[in-house]
Amino acid sequence: MPMNQVSNIDVAIGKSFNDLIFRLTGSNNPTNIKKIAPSLKIKKDFLISYEPININDQPYLITKFDKDSLIEKLESLQIAIIGYNRPTIMVLMKIEDGNKPPYFLNTSSNSPLDNKIKIILEEVSNQRGIFFELPVFDLEDINQLKTLTILDSEKEIILSNYEYDFALDLNLSQSSINQWIILGDYKSKNKLSLKLTLENLKTSVNSLTDKYLSNFIISDSKTSIEVIANNIFSYNDLITLQDSMQRLISIKTSKIESYVDNSITYSLIINGDINSFKKEIRANPNLQLIESNDNVIFGLITN
Repeated sequence: MPMNQVSNIDVAIGKSFNDLIFRLTGSNNPTNIKKIAPSLKIKKDFLISYEPININDQPYLITKFDKDSLIEKLESLQIAIIGYNRPTIMVLMKIEDGNKPPYFLNTSSNSPLDNKIKIILEEVSNQRGIFFELPVFDLEDINQLKTLTILDSEKEIILSNYEYDFALDLNLSQSSINQWIILGDYKSKNKLSLKLTLENLKTSVNSLTDKYLSNFIISDSKTSIEVIANNIFSYNDLITLQDSMQRLISIKTSKIESYVDNSITYSLIINGDINSFKKEIRANPNLQLIESNDNVIFGLITN
């Protein structure tokens, strides 16, 4: 939590708790906050630790909350949550500013307008726990896009190079002096100044994020599964595995059944189904799904 936005630590703790609930549930409905923790005291009951730090000479507060008690509270209130697995959104935004040929916003473009849009995507990404990706163009890509025929689709050619969950298709254009409009998955109602257009863009991206995240909500149904974890050669590997499994929010209960040939077999009860659990494993940087069958098998990624 940036401390320059608030005047004291208690306020920062309260705001960081609210942001956490926003990320976990995908909703900023204040009713949820009131149900979970109607006062700062109750919010601080979930708090494990906090630490003021400086990043690039700017003050921040790092807060850590107790996952188990918080998830238990959300479940008791029947508030659905979104797990560690988060959607990746491929952003295809064509920009026509009237000054140069139309182009797609990409990782290398860095005009003042490009940077403002990238800041919007970064802010929404950080707040919502979602991943926005821009195309990466090399010289071959640029030459290919310059030589397309009327039968070719720019968007299909670009998207074919990436793996993603959803594609966000937008066109930002300036029709006259400081009169901008957005078309595509979000459409502007009126032509507005660039400042107002970008404010509307941020609002619309947040609204679209609600739709994306709704597909990743973990259902409250319970499933019993057997899980085999490989590559456990040392005590440190075991600790890493336990830490990684702690991050799998869908796990309700866990029991070790056996440890044979550097593999641990677990009996788990999870929220949701096997497919949603596999998605959480794929999203965890320390785990690699090895097989896709009724018995989930994954390996610990070791250095």
